[in-house]
Amino acid sequence: MTNENELKSLVAEIFQPYVGDRKNPETGKCVGFLIGITIKKSRYHFVFGDISLYSGDPLPAYKDIVFFIGSNSKVFTATLLPLAASQAQNPVTPYTPVADLLPSSVDFNQPNGQILLWHLATHSAGFPDPVCGYRPHFGNYPFSSLNQFLDNFQPPYAPGQYWEYSNPAFALLGDVLSHAWNTTSASSDWDSTYQQWPSIVMSQVVQPLGMSTTQVDYSPVANVVAQGYNYTDAGGTPAYTPIKPPNWALDSAGLGAGALSSTLDDMLTFLEAQIYPPSNSLGDAIKTTQQAWPSSNALSMGLGWQQSNNYLDKNGGLPGYNTYMAFDASQEIGVFVFGNTDEGSAGAGVNKGGRILLGKLRGTPAKPSAFPHPPTTPVCP
Repeated sequence: MTNENELKSLVAEIFQPYVGDRKNPETGKCVGFLIGITIKKSRYHFVFGDISLYSGDPLPAYKDIVFFIGSNSKVFTATLLPLAASQAQNPVTPYTPVADLLPSSVDFNQPNGQILLWHLATHSAGFPDPVCGYRPHFGNYPFSSLNQFLDNFQPPYAPGQYWEYSNPAFALLGDVLSHAWNTTSASSDWDSTYQQWPSIVMSQVVQPLGMSTTQVDYSPVANVVAQGYNYTDAGGTPAYTPIKPPNWALDSAGLGAGALSSTLDDMLTFLEAQIYPPSNSLGDAIKTTQQAWPSSNALSMGLGWQQSNNYLDKNGGLPGYNTYMAFDASQEIGVFVFGNTDEGSAGAGVNKGGRILLGKLRGTPAKPSAFPHPPTTPVCP
């Protein structure tokens, strides 16, 4: 299906039921959506509902509006892992022990077996989901809090067996890869070499792919950042409340887990790079992220990517922003969805709608990944 009118009808059929009416707010619905599709390198952009800018400025073209991709940033961090084998100052591989890259001041507990870098990149290290410890605000995870978490946490089972989504795992992955890229020597503390994820992800992934409107520090493009909303039902009065964009501290230990912002066209560029990897070391790294880890595919994971029936996907959520991306390389199809409303079931609509859309476009339903969940859920110490 490459007729734009037919595509628009299909997208409307899927997403219009998830569009919330500003005058009659409903749980599980978004104020507005931006949807991008790439089919054999032809791109299509659609908007439904109400999309506006936080600044109140006039809207640019919809494809140029900046939004936060949240945990979709994890795929960018995961791409740095295989790339580090050839490009980092201190080359590492997915099989490098995490402990080899930690400061000597950290007590890293591994009672059930050695944790490797690929365990962090596949959510199989046995780490908990939420970021643990003190945070001055949502986007600032001090390295002192990360240190305290690692000193006190003990994974409840052996790594590499079970899938438990983990923000601390990807935060740590971004930090230790930063260290690998910037030094060949050991460190006694969380020095500046652990704080270079923004420059590394930009220079090694974002810029080489030509993603000119993707960034960590969004202050230069703040005037074109999408307005986000939070659905509330305080006192039985439903409302879509405008909220401020996330505030990321550029020295946070958690940047690698979700700090990138981007645009619809740039994210389609990223998806096209997954479908047609470049013929260089970055392309080789992209191919590696799409492979099953472990090779048995028991985790339903690539590096950062979630795997299912011949497609890969990833979702992300931050206050006011929900995103979903997926692609089927064999069919040369990719989809990206942005919803501007924060609330658990609204995010589910973004993910479900995106998955349905990919299935319709490729002619085969896109099934959710089958993750092996652990018998014991990891919790913060």
